[in-house]
Amino acid sequence: MNVALILNYKAATETISCAESLLAHCPTVNHIVVVDNDSQDGSAAQLQAWLDEKAHPNVTFLRNPENNGYAGGNNYGLRWAMEHLQPSYFWVINNDTYVDSDAFSPLLQALQANDRQFVGSLVLSADTGRLECYGGGKLYPILGKARLLGKDQSLEAIDEQRQTHAPDYIMGCSLAFSAALTREIGLMDEAYFMYFEEVDWQYRARRFGITSQVIPASRLFHYGSLSLGSRSAFYHYYRNRAATRFNKRFYGPAFALTSAFLLSAVTTLKEYRNPTLAWSGIKGAFKGVAMSVK
Repeated sequence: MNVALILNYKAATETISCAESLLAHCPTVNHIVVVDNDSQDGSAAQLQAWLDEKAHPNVTFLRNPENNGYAGGNNYGLRWAMEHLQPSYFWVINNDTYVDSDAFSPLLQALQANDRQFVGSLVLSADTGRLECYGGGKLYPILGKARLLGKDQSLEAIDEQRQTHAPDYIMGCSLAFSAALTREIGLMDEAYFMYFEEVDWQYRARRFGITSQVIPASRLFHYGSLSLGSRSAFYHYYRNRAATRFNKRFYGPAFALTSAFLLSAVTTLKEYRNPTLAWSGIKGAFKGVAMSVK
C-alpha cells in the first residue's frame, strides 16, 4: 500500500484542496492520512465535516493531541499508518500544495527500482509556474544557511539544472520513501520542532548508505513561497536553533559554536532595525549549540 501523508496546522481549506487533488490525479496513492497538529482553530471540525460529506473510504483523519512541530506531526501519522495500514511506500506532502497530474507514480517507480533512497519532486509556484526549487537545496553549514536550487527559473531550464546540480537535501514539501527505510533509520527528530527536520533525517540516513534524488517527472504546485517572507521572533529563534543543532550533530560542537557566532552576525545585519528579532535569532543560535544530540 502507498500512503500519502498531509499535515494540517490552521489551514483546513488548503489541506482539503491538496487531498482532493491527490484523489483526482494520483491513482497509485492507495490511502491518504491527514493529521491535524492540534490547530485549535476549528480546522479539525472542518476536516471532519469534509470527510463526513465526501465519505472517502481511502482517507483517514487523525487528531494529534499536541502540536509537536513538523516532525512530531508527521511522525504521528507515520506511526499510525505503519500500525494500521501495512504501507510499502510513503509520500509526505505539504498541505499548501496541489497537483494537476500524477506526481506520485514517477516517485513510486524510482523507489521500486531502488528503495534505499529519498526521492522528491520539482516544486513550482502556483502563481507563476516557475520553479520554486529543483527538489531541494544546497547547504552552507558554517553560515547556518541553505539555498533553494533553481528558484525562479523557467521550466525550460530544468534539463540544464538536472545536469549541473544535485541538491544536498530534498525538501519536505514533497518527500517519498519506503516504509522499510523508516524501520531501518527511525523517524524524524522531534527535538527540532521546526526547520531542518527532513535535512537531519536525510543526513542521518547517509550513515546507512541511503541516498537522495530529484525525479523531474514529478511536479507539484505550491502556494506562496518556500522562502518565508515574513520574519518573526519565532522564525528567527527556531530557524537558527535548528541550524546550529544540526551542525553540532554532523560537524561537532566547535563547528556549531563557530556557526552560531556567524549566524548571529548575519541575523543582526539583516534585522539591525529590529533588535528584538535579532536577539531572538541570537538566542536561538546559541540554544542549538547547547542542545543535546546523539
